[in-house]
Amino acid sequence: MNVKEAITNRMSIRSFTKGEVSNEMILEILRAGNCAPTAGNIQPWEFIIVREHLTKKEIVNTTFLGKDEQKGIPQKWMLLAPIFIVICADVDRSYNKYGEKSLKTLIYLDCSACIENMLITIVDLNLGSCYVSGFREKELSQILKLPANVIPIGILPVGYPNGMSIKRPKIDVESKIHYEWYNKK
Repeated sequence: MNVKEAITNRMSIRSFTKGEVSNEMILEILRAGNCAPTAGNIQPWEFIIVREHLTKKEIVNTTFLGKDEQKGIPQKWMLLAPIFIVICADVDRSYNKYGEKSLKTLIYLDCSACIENMLITIVDLNLGSCYVSGFREKELSQILKLPANVIPIGILPVGYPNGMSIKRPKIDVESKIHYEWYNKK
């Protein structure tokens, strides 16, 4: 599969078969993430691979849908995935160079580029995933025993798609193009 096919075929997968994801595949996914561009080449990401069912269950209990993290429903579908990759950011690594801006935007932008590379590689490997960003940060940090300078950014449940997913339509890109300034078509 070429890059363009992997990008256009990517979709959020929330249902998986029981097939295991090999360590070689995981390493390939992580290497792709590690190739992402970052501000000042800081590369703030750290990866935590979770296979243990009880730990995955604890992680799922920190997740939520919607804007209310206390009332949100945990994303239990995640437990169908054989592994979770939790992408974290070492705040100090970025803060030492960029200060407060790193805490507000840069670490999230950097890690998002990393996650996109990982998602494209996941598709290329005929695997599936769904980027999960709704979780209670402090609880997840405690479960993963993260040091104070490392924060969770996103979770990728990864596995073999069971074929039940439907690709959602994208808004036509032409409706999003502006020339020179906003709303000039």
